[in-house]
Amino acid sequence: MTVLTDKMYRIFDQEEFSFKKLKANKTPYEVAEIKSEFKEVWQIWKSVQLNVAKQLPAGKFAKVHVESWTNGWNLRDHFWASYRLNSLADCNPCIGVMLDKKQLQVYLMFQHYKSDQREGTTSQYNKLLADIPVWSADLDLSNWYLWDKNEMEFADHLSLSEYLNDPIKKEQFNKEANQSSFLLGKFAFRNHDEVKNMEKFIQEGIEALIPLYEKLS
Repeated sequence: MTVLTDKMYRIFDQEEFSFKKLKANKTPYEVAEIKSEFKEVWQIWKSVQLNVAKQLPAGKFAKVHVESWTNGWNLRDHFWASYRLNSLADCNPCIGVMLDKKQLQVYLMFQHYKSDQREGTTSQYNKLLADIPVWSADLDLSNWYLWDKNEMEFADHLSLSEYLNDPIKKEQFNKEANQSSFLLGKFAFRNHDEVKNMEKFIQEGIEALIPLYEKLS
């Protein structure tokens, strides 16, 4: 059980993530301290994902992918991990888990990065929009949101509740999302939602998304 602390959010508060610019504006000691803090939080993040992977249904998921805390030239401005069903291990859709300065989120997505190296098209994936009303019928809609690929990371997204209950917003969202792809997930917001057990929050989010995700198999 891992508590989500403000320190884990706080490391992403800084304005600069480029190693080149950090070295130009800070002392070697300050740069080393920043890197140490990032790596410390990332080690916790990685441990959480490995713990979650162990709790998911046996044999259902491929090995979890935990993105590194740096891309070589920059610190990450968020930490990210992805989970894929074994039956969709070579496909673009996945369940992503992300922590940034604003929120922790667990969401279904179409991974556009290097999508030409995997299987599945956005048009096939976007057909899941039609399944959302039935999928969500027994879901606690609190803190569930929809957004499309082109929305900014820190934008205020459309709540799933609004999407389901406002036909005009639903139609508009579907129209825009079909031009790219949609994302659907559960959020815990900094300074608003206390997460005393990150593993439980992530696991429950993944398990809620599985029935929708499995429709792509």
